[in-house]
Amino acid sequence: MAESHISDEARRLIADRISSAEMLEILLMLAGAPGRGWAAEEVSRQVFTVPAAAIASLEGLVGEGLAASDGAANPTYRFAPANPELERQVAALAAAYRQSRVAVIQLVFARPADPLRSFADAFRMRRD
Repeated sequence: MAESHISDEARRLIADRISSAEMLEILLMLAGAPGRGWAAEEVSRQVFTVPAAAIASLEGLVGEGLAASDGAANPTYRFAPANPELERQVAALAAAYRQSRVAVIQLVFARPADPLRSFADAFRMRRD
């Protein structure tokens, strides 16, 4: 499937709400088991990342209206689109991802960078 065959709904979701390939993978994992709650540690093992990065992506999904947290000290997260349009967009994205994973990931990486986030990241302390 060429990039041009990815639905407008899926494209809109990526452009508006998906900031990284990791966030994409986590969203699709949550959407694949809509009734299940996921702890950050479980998510990090499933998508091969560190728990802190998983938490950041999960909280990002909550902020985008795509997931919900139970608010516990060690929260669990579940797929919870804020409205039916988001649910349709996620379904379209999941279908596109099943047909052409690479094209969908390329769209995520082609997304324009958020200038404010890029500026803030320039001052972030990192351990190398």
